[in-house]
Amino acid sequence: MKWVSVNNGTSGENFELWKDDTTKLADISFTKGTRIARFVSNLTKRLFFFEKRNWFSRQAVIKNEYGIKMGNVEELKAGAGKGFVELDGQKYFFVYNNSGELELYDEMMQKSLLQCSFNAVATGFNKTKSLLDSKFPSLLMVLCWYVLQPHSANTAADIAA
Repeated sequence: MKWVSVNNGTSGENFELWKDDTTKLADISFTKGTRIARFVSNLTKRLFFFEKRNWFSRQAVIKNEYGIKMGNVEELKAGAGKGFVELDGQKYFFVYNNSGELELYDEMMQKSLLQCSFNAVATGFNKTKSLLDSKFPSLLMVLCWYVLQPHSANTAADIAA
């Protein structure tokens, strides 16, 4: 899977999630100047709100359209590229390397759950001290929410494959 930036003259930032070069899974668009994202896939349309706890926090939070907390991303150390994603009461460990590749594991790092390339959108991530100062936590949370939820026609393994 991979994230691709598709800013086509709009006032916000737009990204697409691709399974491979021929199968687009979803679109996400961020309203400029806000931490609101609109998510559209063949399964659903959703609205997400993102916030960083405070200036010194290493945690970003995702809320649904009703303001209910769905989960959070926590970076172990600023710039480390490692941390935890908590979503729907489950905890996952992520590793993001400088080449723009992300791997998500179960909490104990015993099983790889998904891999995703952030190469096409990583230029902004590399300029910040912390991944939480970029769109990375938002894209990561939406990716995890989308892939790890039960799907009627697809399983997480089918999407991640």
